[in-house]
Amino acid sequence: MAKKLKIGLLEFGIRENSLNNSKKSLYDIIDYATRADEIGFSRFWVTENYFSKAHDMAWSTPEMLLPILLGLTDKIKIGIAGIILPLQSPFRVAHNYKLLSSLYPKRIDLGFVKGLVGEYDFQYFNAGVDKDTYYSSFIPKLESTLSFLREESEFLKKDLIIPPYKGNIPDVWYMGTSHSGLNVSLQHDLNFARSIFHVGSNKDYLKEELQNFKAEYKAKHGKEPSMVLTFSGCCHKTKQKAIKVAKSSTNDDLNNINLIGDGSFFHEKLLEFKELYGYNEFIFNNISRTHKDSLTAIEILSQYV
Repeated sequence: MAKKLKIGLLEFGIRENSLNNSKKSLYDIIDYATRADEIGFSRFWVTENYFSKAHDMAWSTPEMLLPILLGLTDKIKIGIAGIILPLQSPFRVAHNYKLLSSLYPKRIDLGFVKGLVGEYDFQYFNAGVDKDTYYSSFIPKLESTLSFLREESEFLKKDLIIPPYKGNIPDVWYMGTSHSGLNVSLQHDLNFARSIFHVGSNKDYLKEELQNFKAEYKAKHGKEPSMVLTFSGCCHKTKQKAIKVAKSSTNDDLNNINLIGDGSFFHEKLLEFKELYGYNEFIFNNISRTHKDSLTAIEILSQYV
């Protein structure tokens, strides 16, 4: 029997379909998530992203999709990967995700990213978003959001309640493309997700750094952090078919695709990643652009989860 792996899915909401209708893509992605839940994948994360001219995107911000995914699945953890925090109001984020987590306890992952938006999109966000302090606002907004979520008794003294009172809060994550965010996770008691497929991401193994972080985290917070390695790939029945689908999904640009091959190849490489990177859970950004190919990939990988 093949060694089992803990694998989740990352979804950008980008699909091609015969109707050229991104509304259909929404229903396809919901079906994709429910099937992943039935198979036994660990997480289903959806991204916040803004590409103004992308006609094949099913969403920019997926918050309204989260309760639908949660209601149609049973066990899989649902999350946002992640909220572009410089664009957000910490007060509102805390309200939304405390409510959602109280409805679906222990099933919400709330990820935080610094993120990027284009000039075209930026002008439509509220006036409180300052371009000059965009990145430097991340830590203050992070601390404010965590405070609203975690310090209910302190805010109660100020006659402030974020309802529901004594409700649940989500699992919180720092998400980045290197280990530079490990200290943020350590200082703020955050789980950690590292991507090795984003442009400019650090692909070095850095296993010792991760092990040191894990030890320091446990010493500081008295618990183990959740840690995932996020990768991109295309899995199909044969290597040749996987390459064909990958090329058609990326306009022949395979530079930032980590794995392309059949199920046994994915299994072998993820076991290798587990040893070299030191992560015990993986998040798969399935680059297939059609519903059929996306489902095929997770059906193939179902034997390993």
